[in-house]
Amino acid sequence: MRALTWLICIGVVLGTLFIYAEKHHIIDIFNRHLTSIATANNTVSGDIQFSLHSIKNNFKKNDELNIHWLRVIKHYLRFPLDNAYGSHQLLLLAASVLTSDGGPVMELGCGYFSTILLHQIIVAEQKRYLLSTDTDREWLSKFEANMSSSLHEFRHVKEASEWDHIGTSRRRWSITLIDHKPGNRRTADLIRVANISDIVILHDTETAVYKYEAGLAQYPYQYRYTYLSTNTDVLSKYNRTLLSNIRRLLELTIEMKLPKLEPV
Repeated sequence: MRALTWLICIGVVLGTLFIYAEKHHIIDIFNRHLTSIATANNTVSGDIQFSLHSIKNNFKKNDELNIHWLRVIKHYLRFPLDNAYGSHQLLLLAASVLTSDGGPVMELGCGYFSTILLHQIIVAEQKRYLLSTDTDREWLSKFEANMSSSLHEFRHVKEASEWDHIGTSRRRWSITLIDHKPGNRRTADLIRVANISDIVILHDTETAVYKYEAGLAQYPYQYRYTYLSTNTDVLSKYNRTLLSNIRRLLELTIEMKLPKLEPV
């Protein structure tokens, strides 16, 4: 009886806290705090700068590549690695580091694991242009409120057909992330960006639900990262060397057996 009474009391307390959090927008405050992390951290230490430079400019002759890469991973990401929504972070990080002197980046589908990371590296540190897009206006605004600038543009996609025009303002994109809704648009956009993107990062490739086959056929150079249960592909139609270098960094994470969350 005493145990039951305690359980009831705990339930009442948790319910009250949840109602209070909703009423006073504490959840929204927490979300805004997460998006503001990137704006506060726009400098890197000397060790990190040295490792970034070593990875980018001495890739083939770098006997300590794994040391520099692990240092960079620890700086930007958290362990254990996320196995689901954030399983594409390592690919985004590797592509961003290896294209640091490259062009603009396009994000089809916003998220805590991609938008904050890309803003920190691409915008705040590398001073490159980033376009973040999403179909959910409220979701998009959580990031736009704290990150929007001349280098980081946010665009709300109201209708599925509007995806046809996303990215047409630039002749070429250094990196394109495909992780957006509706899911049946992903293959169409995978085909559409093949000729205008140096590197394409495609999330959720472990499932057949998105029917990626026709889109994947456009890319001669492919690598599927399967170390995390939610798979991600890195693709390129033209740049074999860049894709091979990204692949090498990802393979190192498998060799190092980086800690990861157990799949649910």
